Amino acid sequence: MTTYGIDVNPLTRTNRTGTEWYLFYLISNLIKLPLQEGERVLLYSSAVVPEFAELPTGFEWRILNWPFKKGWTKARLSFELLTRSPDVFFSPAHEVPFFSNKTKIVATVHDVAFHLKPEVYSEEEKIRQEKAIARQIKSSDQLIAVSNATKNDLLKIYKVAETKIDVVPLSADLSRFMAHADGLTETLFHYELNQGEYFFYLGRLEAKKNIANLIRAFSKYAENGKADLVLGGKYGFGAEDIKRAINSSKFKNRIKLLGYVRDADVPALMAGALAYVLPSWCEGFGLPALETMASGTPLLASSIPALHEVVEDAGLFADPGDIDAWAENMRLISDDDKLRGELVLRGSARVHDFSWEETARLTFEILRRILAYEEFNK
Repeated sequence: MTTYGIDVNPLTRTNRTGTEWYLFYLISNLIKLPLQEGERVLLYSSAVVPEFAELPTGFEWRILNWPFKKGWTKARLSFELLTRSPDVFFSPAHEVPFFSNKTKIVATVHDVAFHLKPEVYSEEEKIRQEKAIARQIKSSDQLIAVSNATKNDLLKIYKVAETKIDVVPLSADLSRFMAHADGLTETLFHYELNQGEYFFYLGRLEAKKNIANLIRAFSKYAENGKADLVLGGKYGFGAEDIKRAINSSKFKNRIKLLGYVRDADVPALMAGALAYVLPSWCEGFGLPALETMASGTPLLASSIPALHEVVEDAGLFADPGDIDAWAENMRLISDDDKLRGELVLRGSARVHDFSWEETARLTFEILRRILAYEEFNK
């Protein structure tokens, strides 16, 4: 019997962000793959994830109870891997267990942005991420990078052997984001928005997402531009600078803060926007870029390696630090119907180059390969 173990505990969190959505779609498609004779897959978690309550044959829950808010991965999961270890363990999120006996470990690295732009992280977060990535690199037999940009960062910053890194890109749920016509009018009415009359951003309002510069760029655009700026998400590190940028803007009455946005409302809000804005200083992949293209909405994006890799020619790019360039791109997308149409067509074509089915297939292929390599070298 060959046993593969996967940490799915991040899916028990109430509000899912990019990493949790990656894990959700990965598992959704992994359980559709046929297992070979003698294979089984254990899903480790502190509780059953409702969407996966019923699993196909060969997939099993391994529920590890833990009474505390923190320490499940480092303590409870580590103990489990020491006492009942699978042949291969896969960590799709940011942390790997402290101990794992003789288990082969594969881990996904989403980004190393805290190295590239350290000033947009708190000291506590930088220390936490540095420890996590160092443990991933040291403990893992193989790493999965979500983009060539992330792979290149690992090669350059951490000097990881190139053979130790596989690139497996993410995807977008096309059925979810291409079905935006359902409920579009109702959703926009609920948020008091008009279709095609706002720039949209969704995510944490924090320094690493470059929201303060986005607001400054919008304030320049709004001198003559008519569209509003709609920001969805809660505040994070750097909130005070963002609030100052809003309060000092002459057009703060045209900046709408939605707070937490329900997952069900996201496709309609994206589809109803004049354009989606992704001004991040750094990204490991940039999942909202694919979701925007799937929604049939133009994309304004930061000119950074990961977004160029994912988007190619299907977006309008500007340096994240160039406020004037961002304001100009907002003007262009507002005024040029032909440009908007071209970006939508390119985006609709580009998004079909990605699929969660392929992400799952390639991931499982790596898990099998790492075990086959060990058997070959015995």
